[in-house]
Amino acid sequence: GRFPLTLFPRNKKTRSKTDTLGVVECVCMKLFLDRNKTLLPRIDVIFLGARLMILLAICWFAFFGGYPHEDRVLFYVVLGTYSVLMAQFIAAMRGKLDIKLAYLSAIVYDLIFMPLFVLYTGGIDSSFYMLFYITISVAAYILTFPFALVATIVVWGTYVALVISDVSVNNIFDFTMRLGFMWVYFLALTYVSQYMRKSENRLLKLFDTLNLRTQELERSQTQLEMIYENTRILASILEPDGVVREIMRILGQTLAYNNYAVVFKGQNGQFYYRARCADRATSFSPKALPDQGNDLLKKVAGSQEGVRVNDLASRDDYHPLNENTLSVAIIPMTSHGQSKGLLVAESPEKTYFTARDEQLLSIVARAAGLALENAELHHRTEELTIIDALTGAYNYRYFVQKFQEEKKRAIRYRMPLSIIMVDIDWFKKLNDSYGHEVGNVVLRDLAGVIKHCIRDVDIFCRYGGEEFVVILPQTPLQEAEHIGERIRHQVEGNIIDVGQAGKIKITVSVGVSSFPENGRSEEDLVSVADEALYKAKDNGKNLVCVV
Repeated sequence: GRFPLTLFPRNKKTRSKTDTLGVVECVCMKLFLDRNKTLLPRIDVIFLGARLMILLAICWFAFFGGYPHEDRVLFYVVLGTYSVLMAQFIAAMRGKLDIKLAYLSAIVYDLIFMPLFVLYTGGIDSSFYMLFYITISVAAYILTFPFALVATIVVWGTYVALVISDVSVNNIFDFTMRLGFMWVYFLALTYVSQYMRKSENRLLKLFDTLNLRTQELERSQTQLEMIYENTRILASILEPDGVVREIMRILGQTLAYNNYAVVFKGQNGQFYYRARCADRATSFSPKALPDQGNDLLKKVAGSQEGVRVNDLASRDDYHPLNENTLSVAIIPMTSHGQSKGLLVAESPEKTYFTARDEQLLSIVARAAGLALENAELHHRTEELTIIDALTGAYNYRYFVQKFQEEKKRAIRYRMPLSIIMVDIDWFKKLNDSYGHEVGNVVLRDLAGVIKHCIRDVDIFCRYGGEEFVVILPQTPLQEAEHIGERIRHQVEGNIIDVGQAGKIKITVSVGVSSFPENGRSEEDLVSVADEALYKAKDNGKNLVCVV
């Protein structure tokens, strides 16, 4: 492969050439106005057309204007050099050469050859003095004012030096008019050029501002589209935890905040972080906020109106995520007039959050509030389908589903699994004696006692009628029997207030089965537990039995 040329030391000739080009570029930057970004007309084509017309005029004068044949050497020199100049300018227009150098060459050429041409075509009587106006025009339009002034002075001085010896009383008026018009022409073109340039700069700045605003609008539109798409995704999530995770993703990825949180209010009125991100470290573990110093959160939650604080340095009514937080935006998540929580975004910069941020956060907050409400309603609806309305225990359909899942997990991980079946002794007699309303009270009270005796991971279900069943994951037979005995003992010592009927006591019979001792299928385990339950009843009731 080829190595970069910069890896090899350059010789003096190369350095000299590079340095020369650098000097030329520097000179061009100071000499010429920046025409790379312009709304003004480019005079390249006009300038080339004028030059070609001048060339035709010179040729006509040389061949048909009575120019001495023996002096045509100058004409051939002018024609040759002029042709080279035109070729250079055409090449510059095509991008092969620097157009600024082409203009500079034309000006220098005019200052050298045009005076000679005027001198040899009649001096003060030559009409070719008008060629100097082209030089002045180009200098005023292309060069900066100081250099255009110098070029005009050189043109003016050169013309004076050429024809001063021919000035007489008869032509002094024309001579003075020519010199004066050169300056008037220069000043007028300079004024017009500067006025156009200033107007152009203002217009370009306006265009830049419009482009910037257009880009900001496009970015905002894109951001809004992303937010609305994300809110649509939010609406489709039916789990509260999933809603919280999606909210955090929107705040971090779509809105690109570094410090943000989702704040909920507990049943005891205390605020806590349901999820938070500080310095790009995200946590979904709930964390309680201090009781004191959170008046700002209470205010936003109570008024249901978002706030932006530009400087937290002198405030003590908010506990920030980070110690270096200086500004914060807090937006309530509301749905149908009820607060579902708060969105919090923080920044270490003062006055970081704008009205635009508040608007975007409000869009997310409204969608999040609706999504949380939908998730809650879905959860309640789902509970209605799996919860027994009388006792609050899971129903039989849920028992079958969860028992299958726990059984598969026990087989996969080779862990024990037990179930306990509980039946109220003499329940039919109780209903006949006190009525079904009292029977319902007894069922609810018994469900409360059983829930108190089992673990959070245990699954308590109503099997049917006065029978209940408890699934005990990772529980061997002996421990399940112990839990059954605890339930029996607590029920036996419990006194139930049944209103006008007074207070009564009940007992229960309990049957226990366990995997793998009593079978491998769900049907086997239920059958063995049921058999153990009837064994307890046959042996006098108020007993815990295993088969």
